[in-house]
Amino acid sequence: MPVGVEKSRYQNDRLLRGIQNMISVLVVDDSKFMAKVLKTVLSDIGFDVVGLGGDGEEGVQLFKQLSPDITLLDVTMPNMDGLECLKEIRAHDPAANVVMLSALKDEEIVRKCLEAGAGAFLEKPIRRHCPEDEQRLVSAVEKLLGYAV
Repeated sequence: MPVGVEKSRYQNDRLLRGIQNMISVLVVDDSKFMAKVLKTVLSDIGFDVVGLGGDGEEGVQLFKQLSPDITLLDVTMPNMDGLECLKEIRAHDPAANVVMLSALKDEEIVRKCLEAGAGAFLEKPIRRHCPEDEQRLVSAVEKLLGYAV
């Protein structure tokens, strides 16, 4: 392959990562392990993870403090579950971009989250170094933002 083609691909990749770095993300999950995995996956892809929360109450506080471009919320959390957190975030900012996450495969939960204003719903797990999981995450973000990242 010609040297110029390889350089062009590299430059395009760097440009893409620059755009993603401007997108701030808040991750709220009561599993410290899952929150760390999500932070790592998002950072590896090129997003700017600006905060990690461990429950819905902390998620609302961090959202108000940080005003992230995207918020990832686990559905099942202590103190305040993800659905209630979503409702409070959307009451504070009706334009908030929220992706709900759950290991539970419950159509009713998905419906309630989408009706409450979630822009996307992803099933866990989201695994590090798994291209399919990374693509699912990027696709959800693209759907919310309305453009390719």
